Amino acid sequence: MKKLYAISSKGKTLKSFLDVRFGRCESIVIYDPVKKDHAIMDNPFREADHAGIKLVNFLEKNGVTAIITGEVGPMVQDKLEKDKIQLILLEEERIKIEEVISRIKVPK
Repeated sequence: MKKLYAISSKGKTLKSFLDVRFGRCESIVIYDPVKKDHAIMDNPFREADHAGIKLVNFLEKNGVTAIITGEVGPMVQDKLEKDKIQLILLEEERIKIEEVISRIKVPK
């Protein structure tokens, strides 16, 4: 099964830092470890009610199978478990997106 990662970001480059607030993050980096390719997009739900749930729905429709962030609320956690989307929580706040990507292993 193809893995596609979504990483919450404070900016629009790989030098930006991980945003620990999933639903309210500024940008989302979508990373494909097989192609070693990425796309960066604004979080369209940042200011919306239930931003985290809306963002999960959006990412799921775009084929994301794993989310890397700092924290999620209980509703988002429940939805991810129900939809079988992997959640990877990082405790480091000052970690650049490029470093997060470097830790992702290519599936065999």
